[in-house]
Amino acid sequence: MSDETSNRPSRRAERPDDVTDPLLWQLAVDVLDAHEPDDEGHCRNLQCAGQSWPCTARTTAEQSLRLARSTPDAAGTADGGGAERPAGTAAPAPRWGWNADVMARREARTAASAA
Repeated sequence: MSDETSNRPSRRAERPDDVTDPLLWQLAVDVLDAHEPDDEGHCRNLQCAGQSWPCTARTTAEQSLRLARSTPDAAGTADGGGAERPAGTAAPAPRWGWNADVMARREARTAASAA
């Protein structure tokens, strides 16, 4: 499917420059759009029938949106606004670097089995 025919909100939204996990960001944007409140204050998504808004899925998507950014406090709100990092503090390592040792072990196992 081409990007022109997709109806996903993440395809139309402009991704912020500080996003370090594009897939997580796209999924979070799509879930946020799907879990909006109705006129009675409940989530309009059928999977959340009867849940008050914000539902569990919405809350989790907001957290995922924050985690997809390079700084934990960069997305203090669902719209992406937030506090700046305090002066003198280092930026956290990219999320994909957290499990670099796991990936190195997998690559070593793959190389050993191929030999």
